[in-house]
Amino acid sequence: MKDPNDTRHQSRTGWGFTFFGGTDTYQEQSSIAPHTNQTSFPLTMANVGDRVWIVKLNGEDGFARRLMDMGLTLGCELQIVSRTASGSVVVGIQDNRIGLGAGMAHQVVVTAVHQAQHQQGKTNTKLRNLAVGCRGRVVGYEQTARAYREKLLPMGLTPGTEFTVTRHAPLGDPIEIEVRGFHLSLRKDEADALRIEEVQS
Repeated sequence: MKDPNDTRHQSRTGWGFTFFGGTDTYQEQSSIAPHTNQTSFPLTMANVGDRVWIVKLNGEDGFARRLMDMGLTLGCELQIVSRTASGSVVVGIQDNRIGLGAGMAHQVVVTAVHQAQHQQGKTNTKLRNLAVGCRGRVVGYEQTARAYREKLLPMGLTPGTEFTVTRHAPLGDPIEIEVRGFHLSLRKDEADALRIEEVQS
């Protein structure tokens, strides 16, 4: 029988704030296991103030569905508001604040939204401009391409990821790249959603 006093898997909502799992007592900590330059990492390793994208939801299907019902979907952008020494995290998404217990936050895999996404650097280009054999690096995504971002992030095209162009179709659509050891074909609209830079050999 479920203990009515057990709040480990209960959600509480009020004043634009929802807490999911564990305790909702939290305070800002700035010295807890900051993330390194990894391409993706658990939400528990993000720093306060970081902006991140969700690239994967681990755990059981019911857990993922519940998070998605709360607005935590693949490709959505979050800001880390605070976290506790135990690993609980509070994130901001639009006008809401969502708190996750440490165990649940660890199941949410994210990647950092690099500042380069919002700045047009001199080396930024489009994937279609890279010749076969050229190497590129994902800088970010066009702000109007959320649907493609949600599709491509789980495929491994996270900011900072390098790839090699392996094939252009005769009419330029699709474009095939090698990324993380596998080949991926991108249609024109998908390729145009990416903001990339050429990696000089």
